[in-house]
Amino acid sequence: MQITSLFRRIARANFTVVSFGKTGVGKTSTLNSLYGLNWATDHAIACTKKPQRAKLKSQDSDCPYKTLQVIDLPGIGESPKAEKRYMPYYRRWVARADTLLWITQADTRAYKRDEDFLGKLAERFQPSLHLIVAINKIDCLGVYEGGQEFDHVKKEPSRDQLKLILEKIDDIYSVFQKAIDGRISFDKNQIIPYTSFYGWGLDSLKNKILRRS
Repeated sequence: MQITSLFRRIARANFTVVSFGKTGVGKTSTLNSLYGLNWATDHAIACTKKPQRAKLKSQDSDCPYKTLQVIDLPGIGESPKAEKRYMPYYRRWVARADTLLWITQADTRAYKRDEDFLGKLAERFQPSLHLIVAINKIDCLGVYEGGQEFDHVKKEPSRDQLKLILEKIDDIYSVFQKAIDGRISFDKNQIIPYTSFYGWGLDSLKNKILRRS
């Protein structure tokens, strides 16, 4: 019983979050916003060429983990040559992740690349892996003609965008559920919309990462 309790304490002492997704979706800027980091970003070129790692002590009294390890991986889709070079990084860190933070974006319907890569990596998923699909750039989500766009004053989505966010979640859920193919548990409540630029939804994303529920 004492040994079991010790293993439980060790398991809760450290927690690894691995960030993944296509290049340009805002992976690094999201981690900067979530954890007060200062990793380099650029709108025109891919800055992350190898895994970046930050080890943070929890400042949240409600956080069940003493240490949070954050890993930022190079983006997929940069080039075929780059993806071949990055693949060992992907396989290594996906297998070590407690939470896999898969970041995509709201202003696209092209998720085939995500689906293909998720399928390639799914064999390395641990049964306990918690997958979160984070939909960045909600502020850029287009609306139907005559609909209200993102409220830049209140820094929140319009009512019209909120309706479209629900459609976006359904769309992404169908794609990712198919790629996962039952290897790990995945539900719609693991899909979180947000904007790293304006901050809307970031608290929900942070809480989902830490509490896995």
